[in-house]
Amino acid sequence: MELTEQVHQMHQYLASTRRHLIRALDPIKSGQISNSASAALTFALQENDQAFASLVKLRWSLFRQKDTRQQNEVNRVTRKDETQENLNLPDPIVYVVDDDSSMRRALERLLKSISLDYRTFSSAKEFLDYDRPEVPSCVVLDVRMPRMSGLDLQKELEKRKSIIPIIFITGHGDINMAVKAMKDGAQDFLPKPFHDQDLLDSINRALSGYEELQITRLENRAIWERINRLTPREREVMEMLITGMLNKQVAYDLGASEKTIKVHRGRIMEKMEAESLVELVRMTGRVGIEGPENSENRD
Repeated sequence: MELTEQVHQMHQYLASTRRHLIRALDPIKSGQISNSASAALTFALQENDQAFASLVKLRWSLFRQKDTRQQNEVNRVTRKDETQENLNLPDPIVYVVDDDSSMRRALERLLKSISLDYRTFSSAKEFLDYDRPEVPSCVVLDVRMPRMSGLDLQKELEKRKSIIPIIFITGHGDINMAVKAMKDGAQDFLPKPFHDQDLLDSINRALSGYEELQITRLENRAIWERINRLTPREREVMEMLITGMLNKQVAYDLGASEKTIKVHRGRIMEKMEAESLVELVRMTGRVGIEGPENSENRD
């Protein structure tokens, strides 16, 4: 595995750890964890931030090094027609958002050369106004643009709960911006000038990741559709069962008979299409339901 690929994987691990740490710090606001635990989590997040910044700078320096590869190297990105032979997926689209017309034309030629569908936009607003279809996609986005910058667009997409991966292309002096963008969830960054293959590799990773996210989203949506079939009482019983409570314990807490709880349990398993309690726990855990204290409906 190439060093740049290893560094990219390390970035993914650090980014995932950072998200978990931030999520773990949320209960501080409501005083649900001790001061010592809060201090430990805060320190861990600070350490993670330092490692994150160092890793981004390392990757930046790797991209700045001279690359001796031949420019006629065969592109490693899977061509659209090859993908369709193996998977019944809609054609992916690469969106390019850059106010530099010459850069847009260059990227159009590159994407066209490997049969990838694309759309180009001269501003962030133009991209936001575009009605994007629900297909695997990613955004190749310039950081510095007039009016709404690439970072501003990233924030706006986050507000809209968009899961589209972002690949930033940045100038020589934008290392601090790159660190911030990656912390905020960007898929990748490339310093200008970059090699075509580096961008194509990033696009390939982004499209693959988007497809996985789409599959996860569809699976979670299906789980919520099953949950919404439950009556309020069945939902209450389910949330107690997945914590490991026995039927008689649930019956005692709810002031019902054990026979009634068994009937509820059977209907829950049928509506949730779960063959076992283990599978039910796995499904509810995927959508964030871990018990009565976490029962708020999520989308």
